[in-house]
Amino acid sequence: MTISLGLVASLLTAPATFAAEDVVRGSTNYGRAVAVLDGSVVLWRPDYTAGLRRRGPIDVIAYGNGAQRATFAGSTYGRRVPSFTLAQKAGQTRWAATPVDHPTAALVRTEAIRIGPPGAKRVVRARVFAQCKQPGVRVRRCAPADVARFGGIVEILARTTTAEGPAVTNIRIDSNGLSYRQVLRVAESLLPVSR
Repeated sequence: MTISLGLVASLLTAPATFAAEDVVRGSTNYGRAVAVLDGSVVLWRPDYTAGLRRRGPIDVIAYGNGAQRATFAGSTYGRRVPSFTLAQKAGQTRWAATPVDHPTAALVRTEAIRIGPPGAKRVVRARVFAQCKQPGVRVRRCAPADVARFGGIVEILARTTTAEGPAVTNIRIDSNGLSYRQVLRVAESLLPVSR
């Protein structure tokens, strides 16, 4: 399960029936990225990156209205191996660029982790997957060591409160070459960024 930020290009060819608040943009930091999205959107930035630097801008996409609203913010840390991609969207919207699901992924564990700023951390459920399935072999679960060997995924539903009220963000971290502990530590380091 890896995300292709190349999906941004395919969105540029979508019908041009977007409202004025629609956006496809690269931002240099999370503050600028969240500023171009709706006021109720909260993005999360990693405080721990396993020593990997962010590569390129934070891709921000938003289009549609009401129940058809779609959002996305994506950033990549590192080059090839080791690396990870952080993809997120507002909980009440659809994915504007959908993370790619691969049939090789199987659940490793579900962990309760604490995310957020010091003094306001919340416990959330993190589902950790590894891409350990082989064609023709039936695998129900992967081992923690498989995260580093084959690539890992962490999925989180993050909740926080802003001046506008409660905010929910779907977060997905796709990793290559990071250990189970490292990718979980990236998830645990997430801090909310709002307007």
